[in-house]
Amino acid sequence: MTNQHPNKLNTSSKKDELKALSFIIFILFPALSIAFVSSYGFIIWMIQAFGGVVAH
Repeated sequence: MTNQHPNKLNTSSKKDELKALSFIIFILFPALSIAFVSSYGFIIWMIQAFGGVVAH
């Protein structure tokens, strides 16, 4: 058995969870949003470039 205190282990776990949450909120979600919107715009652009503008 190790001599670690439960509170010290709990604090480390909370810090890791906050780091993971911060990564998800500030880096992952914006990056995925930008990638999704960019790829959607690129697909629409390619459709219009090779197929012409869709008539109404």
